[in-house]
Amino acid sequence: MENDVLELIQDLELEINEKNIKPHRFALFLAISKLYEKDPNRSNNFFLDDELEQAFKDAFCILSPNTSSTSAMIEYPYFHLQTSGYWYLHIIKGKENEFQDIIDFKNARFTKHRLRGLVSHASLHEKLVQFLRNEEQRELFNSELKKLYFKMRSNTTNSPTSLLSRVKEDGNSFSNPFVGYLNSLQQVGGSNENALAESQACNDYFSYLHVDHPLTQTIFDELKSDSGNHVILTGHAGDGKSTLAIDVLKKVKGMDPLKPFDEPIKPREDIEDSPISIVKDLSERKKTDDADFVKELVNHKRRFLLVSNTGTLLNLLKEHHGFLRLNESALESKVLEAISNKKGVGDLNFNGVIFKVFNLSLMDNLDLARQIFERMLAQDRWAACANKECRESCPICINVDLIHRNKARVADRVFLAYRRMYEYGGRLTLRQITEHLAYMITSGLEEADISELQKRKARPLKIEYLFFNRFFGDNGGALDPAASNMKAIREIRDQGFGDRPSPLWEHRLWLKTYGQSFAFDMSGCQDEFEQLRKDGSRNATKTTTPGITPGQAREQVRRLLYFLHGFEGEKKDYLGQYLNSPTLLNWVGWQNPSMDLGFNEKSSMERKIYHVLQEHFTGVRLPEGSMQNDRRLYITLSRRKNEVRQSAQIVLAQVDWSTATDLQLTSQESANGLQRKELALVGKETIRGIDLSLSVPFLDYVIMRHFGELGEVLQASYIERLNRYKARLQRRIGSEKNSRIMLVHLKTDHTFRRQKYGVNNGRLEVSDVL
Repeated sequence: MENDVLELIQDLELEINEKNIKPHRFALFLAISKLYEKDPNRSNNFFLDDELEQAFKDAFCILSPNTSSTSAMIEYPYFHLQTSGYWYLHIIKGKENEFQDIIDFKNARFTKHRLRGLVSHASLHEKLVQFLRNEEQRELFNSELKKLYFKMRSNTTNSPTSLLSRVKEDGNSFSNPFVGYLNSLQQVGGSNENALAESQACNDYFSYLHVDHPLTQTIFDELKSDSGNHVILTGHAGDGKSTLAIDVLKKVKGMDPLKPFDEPIKPREDIEDSPISIVKDLSERKKTDDADFVKELVNHKRRFLLVSNTGTLLNLLKEHHGFLRLNESALESKVLEAISNKKGVGDLNFNGVIFKVFNLSLMDNLDLARQIFERMLAQDRWAACANKECRESCPICINVDLIHRNKARVADRVFLAYRRMYEYGGRLTLRQITEHLAYMITSGLEEADISELQKRKARPLKIEYLFFNRFFGDNGGALDPAASNMKAIREIRDQGFGDRPSPLWEHRLWLKTYGQSFAFDMSGCQDEFEQLRKDGSRNATKTTTPGITPGQAREQVRRLLYFLHGFEGEKKDYLGQYLNSPTLLNWVGWQNPSMDLGFNEKSSMERKIYHVLQEHFTGVRLPEGSMQNDRRLYITLSRRKNEVRQSAQIVLAQVDWSTATDLQLTSQESANGLQRKELALVGKETIRGIDLSLSVPFLDYVIMRHFGELGEVLQASYIERLNRYKARLQRRIGSEKNSRIMLVHLKTDHTFRRQKYGVNNGRLEVSDVL
């Protein structure tokens, strides 16, 4: 059978030019194969539609990730594959002469529009159709076709070194191939699940951005250890599961982690001379082999690293639960419990068949993302642009130069914004962050785009392509349609960064009394900053800068201030105000291993937290400072409606706040080795063991309530957490049998008066409680 497939591929006559290997024809055949994989019984009619074009682009990306997406034109192979002898175009009836005229005209070509107007559809030779309908033959066909392409490509000089060398030698060229690679990360799309790791594994440029994942060594040790077990790696699409598996594969094989593979790795890799197997994506397995595969897991002869999402893993195990001697319900509970461990690692034991489970979606990925950002900005990546005349007007070079001059500060502020999103539940995958960072640097501009911009008489403003605007996916005014589909951009714009004005800074920026006394502490962009200040001043009804409204100018000034100005001491409050998170900088400071809560900070925070908890537990709004003389926390029977004044409430439980609680910084280590400190309300004495973790959103709510922002509301998830905390307190200290009940009365000075009611010999007794 293998000989038949090889003979067929040879018959295809792909007309390979060994000096210029192009992936187009290979990609179209792989795209057609993909369609037959989805539906082996599909018709032998291939229309030039979105389905075929998307499959073609996916295959093109896998074969040639360094090539610009603008080169992935399906019309070329769709027309020229006729020469293979296995691809036939069916001309629309009555259009034959027009079709022939275009062929006969020397400089004409078949555009996609022309093909759709003249060609009804294309079809394959029946011999190839039968090959592609057979699963085994189809997989062999795909494998051999890829091998042929990568073998031919490996004989060319398309390595990063040779490409960069050619750029340096060619004085007339201003292209930098690394820019093309960064743009390819955006073209892939942060939510795309189509074999990104597979293409990167063979990509020479991937080493430029590759960073060591702390789990690589952990997983390697688990697989190699005599007492080790199988490993399951799960997480969201784009978390880097397959890339991590590839790193482990290289380590097991003894390869250089930065060296690319010559060809894409197989769905299952059995390492030679090793009892270790790596399945890079469980969804790509042959389902007909599932029973044998589960038997392999059970018999312990090989140790497996399985990369899978939760649904695929559960379906495989539940369908063959008999081998694991568990019913489906118990099996599902065990799996879900293991993957839900907050540390990101759990143990899964199926009657002696043991797995170590790592869930990347529960791990903080911002440290890895920052390392990738720093590698994007490494000086040698931009050496190709150093001596080019065009760099003075190149928007990408101008942008990169500005970032380089303020590199540490820019990185701090970018990842402070990411941190705010992460703490509020807006976690992005590594793929989504990488896509966003690449866009922030290049704005998605290709060489042709830059060349066109430089030829214009009226060139766009310098600030339009600078990172502080592109971080938000716009040019300072209009949203970039290409960026609007990025998950990171949508999340960032939903945060409302900069929507909450800082009065102190607004006065300094716009009042004429400050004039030029305001010193913008950064390197570069001072002229643009001052011009935007003029355009955004309160007296400006229109700006002197074309295309910018006063409102847009003010917004860009705030952005510049956030990303580039050096804040010291209390002036740093602007950063928290801009990000709508007044306690985020405190949280960042707490992550310092030597940092602890100061006495004043702790006392102030305890008082504010107590105030918010008392409001939540009683359903009564209390003015700040009204409870300073009463340190008891009451849990009452209330209507939970703030709009109804409930001046008297029955006490279900009470806690002496001053002796039963303590505010502490607690530390926890995740599976990837990162230490994370959280502020926690730790129970003592009667409520020992009942703790409440205080997240950034809750602390922000506490501070904003303290400053009178009554419109602030807690996240629904945190309200549920507070209610669970309240229920635990009530169970612990509210269960004492007592014939008396206590009421608290809200007095006019907003303090509580406590009274006990009881019945003695048929008489009601009331007494005040001190």
